[in-house]
Amino acid sequence: MRKWLNWIGLGLMAAAAASMIAADAMAGEPSRGWEPTAQKFYLQFSIFAPGDLTCDATGPGVRTKLSRGITGAPLLRITGNADQARILCSRPDGSRYTTDLNRTLRYNTSGAIRATVTFQPGQDTGSVLVQRDGENDRLVPTVYPRAFVKVQE
Repeated sequence: MRKWLNWIGLGLMAAAAASMIAADAMAGEPSRGWEPTAQKFYLQFSIFAPGDLTCDATGPGVRTKLSRGITGAPLLRITGNADQARILCSRPDGSRYTTDLNRTLRYNTSGAIRATVTFQPGQDTGSVLVQRDGENDRLVPTVYPRAFVKVQE
């Protein structure tokens, strides 16, 4: 029975790959293989973050998605080459903030790195609490003081 289920699974995977190639061919685009994303870095903010803060990350091979939590604070998901991303957050008043913590951490394929910024209005810096997915029972979260800084113009 198990062999039979394995063959069905392989057949479904082959059908999915063939449909992706056919869709690319019909769209006139070259076919791309499946690329796993080993590096995931999620930048989130504490409840005290201003609701008008927006963040983005740029860099080679970097993919981002910005969403908002229930408090309105941004949640920036960075995948791909997260260790090469340049993170920049801004507010409508023109103030900008950045962190390069994503460039110094070690990534693994077991899960994302979640960084929570303790943003304090009126301060030029903020602390960042770093946790890894699936390692809550083995690793103590690490706090990096002054890792989120205001960009001086």
